[in-house]
Amino acid sequence: MSQTNTDARSPIYWDPFNPEISANPYGLYRRLRDELPLYYNDVHDFYTVSRFSDVDSCLLDAKTFSSARSDILEFIKAGVEVPPGMFIWLDPPAHTAYRNVVSRVFTPKRMNALEEQIRAYCARCLDPLVGSDRIDFIADLGAKLPGGVIGMLLGIPDEDRDMIRAKVDESLRTESGKPMDVSQGTYRGDGFEDYVEWRVKHPSNDLMTELLNMEFQDETGTRRKLTREEILVFVSVLAGAGNETTSRLIGWIGKVLSDHPGQRREIAEDPALIPAAIEEILRVEPPGTQVARYVTRDVEIHNQTVPAGSILQCLVAAANRDDRRFPDGDRFDIHRKGAPAITFGRGIHSCIGSALARVEGRVALDELLKRFPDWTVDLENSQLSSSSTTRGWDRLPAAVPRGHRAAAGSHQAAAAFTTEQPAPLVSLGGETWQCTLQTPAGPQEMTVQLVREGETVTGRIDSPMGGEAISNGQALGERITWTMQVSKPMSIKLSFDVKVEGNQMTGKVKLGLFGSAALSGYRA
Repeated sequence: MSQTNTDARSPIYWDPFNPEISANPYGLYRRLRDELPLYYNDVHDFYTVSRFSDVDSCLLDAKTFSSARSDILEFIKAGVEVPPGMFIWLDPPAHTAYRNVVSRVFTPKRMNALEEQIRAYCARCLDPLVGSDRIDFIADLGAKLPGGVIGMLLGIPDEDRDMIRAKVDESLRTESGKPMDVSQGTYRGDGFEDYVEWRVKHPSNDLMTELLNMEFQDETGTRRKLTREEILVFVSVLAGAGNETTSRLIGWIGKVLSDHPGQRREIAEDPALIPAAIEEILRVEPPGTQVARYVTRDVEIHNQTVPAGSILQCLVAAANRDDRRFPDGDRFDIHRKGAPAITFGRGIHSCIGSALARVEGRVALDELLKRFPDWTVDLENSQLSSSSTTRGWDRLPAAVPRGHRAAAGSHQAAAAFTTEQPAPLVSLGGETWQCTLQTPAGPQEMTVQLVREGETVTGRIDSPMGGEAISNGQALGERITWTMQVSKPMSIKLSFDVKVEGNQMTGKVKLGLFGSAALSGYRA
């Protein structure tokens, strides 16, 4: 069927396998919410809820709307056998036992601690592109970063991460217009056996080693370690979810902010807006568009009975734009206030990797804007993926102006220390250091004066442009940190982090929005 018309006079037909619908589904989603909040598809035999309140309620009621037969329509209909350890397709008590294991190693604190490694990986992906006039948000970043991060966590070598991502992609792809080809092997950890065996013999500090050694109490009350089969399934789930969600998110960062250049410029000028921008992108374009549930009992929804044994699709992408929950829900607004979206689910089956996806999204956007503050997506050469469970891009090329923000910004930051007429040096006493800041504009000389009183540090920096007092100075052993606000030629907060060893000073300076630069010096 091809009824994709959103005209109120046409019949409503929603089909997750129809690529014409997937290309632009939001007018149809509005009609579902307003006209058929409980929808039945008689071609594929499933029900759908699309309003936020209904999706929220169903996801919270795990007894009535069960995940124990999978959360994907095709898998529920096929009656697949759920392997041990496939915690996302289990209900309590087995789900609780397995989820506790993953929660102990997949904590928000641990995910946030990865930020600097994620940032370095982004730089490796993006720095070679600086100066070019085109980037592809998928090929250049979305296809690389998620696998790299999951590889860090699981201890999978760089050279094997592309293969793993290709395997995940293949498992979720559908032939255009057709349901997914169900293959249980994908979810039994096939392909990860060698990595697990290697870690058994060569333990490390990665997540895979923790899974091998951790003890837990299973649903029978027995305290034990995970079996090899369970570990393989865990690793498969984490690798799959980590690759797919973040790759889709990076694509939507490119597309949505290309469509809203004014808001993109706001974010570039004020990176404090990045977390809110990521949340809003996740709301308007969630990587996972719907999740399926098996109905365990007769239940009434909108004055209709959904019989036990039915399949119910919770249409997350429609719920996230429900005007009843989000005023003017189709509008993208990085300043939106209020309750969060339902992108990562609700209840006991909410996405355990949401913290990691958010960190990756925030860092990716930050690093992109440092290098490419402007871009325009080339839709003619872009391609949406074919998947019944997620929505995103296989290709998303964009035109970018030549040059990059980091270089321009660093030149501006460096200019704070550059002028033709030197200013007089004001002596404070204490320590005096002659330092060099290695900016992209070239080495910039400055005189740093520090006065230590216990752990408190005061002082000033003098350059040919003038002098500025330092703030928030602290000394912790050999390490000294402080900040300084520069107002010319533009307002930039500089953050210094240095180490003093004898008469030598080394460290780095964060140049506000514009990256960082190495600092070295000697005691005068």
